[in-house]
Order: sequence, then structure tokens, then C-alpha cells
Amino acid sequence: MKKMERDVFVGWIVVILVMFVHFLITVSLGNAYFAEESLNRMLWFSSFPAFLIAFVAAYFQKTNTVFLAVRRGLLWTIELIVAFTILAWVFRSFEGLYANAGLYWLFGAVLIGPVFYLMAFRRQHTKRIRTP
Repeated sequence: MKKMERDVFVGWIVVILVMFVHFLITVSLGNAYFAEESLNRMLWFSSFPAFLIAFVAAYFQKTNTVFLAVRRGLLWTIELIVAFTILAWVFRSFEGLYANAGLYWLFGAVLIGPVFYLMAFRRQHTKRIRTP
């Protein structure tokens, strides 16, 4: 499997995990009668686990260059946008979903997850030169 295809496959796994975590948060916090009022809060709460999922996925992918981190972050975010757009289209809730700032925090969390992984562990991936 080529690198780009592997990144796309891992990206869809990230999307599924983020959607599952968002579902768990929605079920635990949501109320069927006031779902639209609490949607922004649910999306905000989902952004931190989404960040952790992207961070761990970057760890398992061994992201060790800035190019790979940015590419994976952008690719996974685009896949998440596509998934949320399809869900909004199916449930006819574009205005309700895309009007919330929490959704953009969720997208941003997935975007910066691999970059933060790279900043946290970059020193460990560089070759060390031994001096006598």
C-alpha cells in the first residue's frame, strides 16, 4: 500500500473514531428536545478527544517531517469535513451544524493533532551525532 493510500485509510479510521466519540458525547449530554441548543457544547467537548485521536494516529503513523504532519492533518480534516457534510445533507441540518463555532474547533483539533505530535516528539526522531 502506498503512503498516500495508507494516509487516506488511516484518515477514515480517524473520522470513524471521531464520529463515535462525538456520538458518545451526544448521547451522554444530549436531550432530544434541546439538541440544537446543546449542539455547540457537544462539538466543543468532542474537539479534545478528536485532537487526541489525531495525535495518536500521527504517533502510529510515525509522522517525522513537517510535510507529513501537515499533509496528514489536512487530509484527515478534509475527510472529516466530507463526513460531516454528508451527515448534514442526510439530516438536512446544514444551517444548524455549520453555524456552530464548535464544529470549526473540532476541525481545527484534527488539523493540528499531527503537527502537535511532531512538535512534541521531533527531537526523538532526529539522528544524534556522538562526539568523542
